[in-house]
Amino acid sequence: MIDVTKTAPGVYIDEITPTGPIQGAGTSTAAFIGTVSKADAVLNTPTAVTNWTAFVEQFGDYDTTKTLPFAVRGFFENGGTLAYVVAYKDTGQLDTALAALRPLQDISLVCLPGVVDGPLQRKVITECEELADRVAILDGAKDPTPLKADGALQTQRKLLESKSGFAALYWPWIKVIDPKNAQADPLSIPPSGHIAGIIARSDTERGVHKAPANEVIRGAIALDFLLDNTTHGALNNLNINGLRVFPGRPPMVWGARTTAPKDNTAWRNLNVRRLMSFIEDSIVAGTNWAVFEPNNIALWKRLELTISEFLTRVWQSGALFGATAAEAFYVKIDQELNPPDKRALGQLFGEIGVAPVHPAEYIIFRIGMWDGGAQVTEV
Repeated sequence: MIDVTKTAPGVYIDEITPTGPIQGAGTSTAAFIGTVSKADAVLNTPTAVTNWTAFVEQFGDYDTTKTLPFAVRGFFENGGTLAYVVAYKDTGQLDTALAALRPLQDISLVCLPGVVDGPLQRKVITECEELADRVAILDGAKDPTPLKADGALQTQRKLLESKSGFAALYWPWIKVIDPKNAQADPLSIPPSGHIAGIIARSDTERGVHKAPANEVIRGAIALDFLLDNTTHGALNNLNINGLRVFPGRPPMVWGARTTAPKDNTAWRNLNVRRLMSFIEDSIVAGTNWAVFEPNNIALWKRLELTISEFLTRVWQSGALFGATAAEAFYVKIDQELNPPDKRALGQLFGEIGVAPVHPAEYIIFRIGMWDGGAQVTEV
């Protein structure tokens, strides 16, 4: 604003702070819901914790009857840095816990460790779909016959479909050393907390566009069930993410799919779902300055420029497919999208298209014998 004390006639310059570039939204903050051991822990209220010590102070130590502490410890062990914990008495308070998390806009992952009841998990998925800024990381049911049509895992899976990919299901459970007695048999715990930590680690090291798979599960010494290629392939086709042990390697995450319908390939990959949520959240937060500005061509051009600059950075990070920025995305805000009747209502419409990268799930090499003149190819 020009200094009103300048009363002499003349021309004055007043520098203003220009609109800054869009900053990328956070992608690795997790929310954990469950029961804890501390008797006087605050219930149904999100509490931020940044390490295991902080969790113990607020909610108590390990308890082999509760899965939440192991999940939170696994989150931090695997690269997570910030989590919100909502303790409740029992799953009857799940709706209250979800409602308490709703206003927290920095949450991108929601875990309900150890709860494998389909209807309860369905509530978490519905909440994620409605908010559209977070994804449910779910545990598969323990099941010695994972492909049995009426078995626990397949029955559960039928209830967890998410049209736009706001949920991911992981199986089997993992085994960890008993923190209270290292000489005792390993404990079987749900993987969701460890998976959330891996996602946070992958986001930090590579970016949200990198599929959080082919990653070591830190803290896991074994798995409850050893998948073979055939069983894993069948589960993968059902969009159930398998955890694997390969010769000479520790337990690994070997899948990165959502529970989207099989025919909805656009939202099949977890990294694509999360990348799009990241882009959407970043653009919304980074263009709030435009609200109540004059709805004219000058504003449209400023928005186009701001959004294009952000998407160019996203493309340069390797998140969008295309040899050039023009191939990777487009931004359109013009009179065709904003006719007079829309402008009269105070509305401004823009159209943004992006080409996200998809993970290479299947690496296929054609191998043949070559003698300098002929080639035999095995397909």
